[in-house]
Amino acid sequence: MAETAATPDIGALKTKMKATWVSGDFGKIAEVIEGSGTDLIERLNLKAGETVLDVACGTGNTAVPAAKKGAKVTGIDLAPNLVEQARARAAAEGVDATFEEGDAEALPYPDNSFDTVITMFGAMFAPRDWPLPFSRALGVRIYESQS
Repeated sequence: MAETAATPDIGALKTKMKATWVSGDFGKIAEVIEGSGTDLIERLNLKAGETVLDVACGTGNTAVPAAKKGAKVTGIDLAPNLVEQARARAAAEGVDATFEEGDAEALPYPDNSFDTVITMFGAMFAPRDWPLPFSRALGVRIYESQS
């Protein structure tokens, strides 16, 4: 007898994910891994004025260093508490960046809106269509089915 895989209720899954991120103090964990975001930005060689989208931006570990390089940064995250922490961090560090609450699988930006899309951990928040939401924001095709 063949087993059928259960189809997850994505809406319920995302509600639980959001509740998890909102309930804890991820900001404390983010402090521990802050250097990873800075290291990533150093390797990217961003140019001043380049438009950058940071998906699942959390507290701004990659968005803030990108803004320090002169990039025009937008960060998006599922958890409103992390968006607020990112805004506060950008203000405290004197950089201009925009932070918005939103879903990695339903980015609210027109196609071709950004020069660069970055994410440290965002791929896990787009389980169904990865990497399509990010490629649309860039206006590039990352892969194409050959079926």
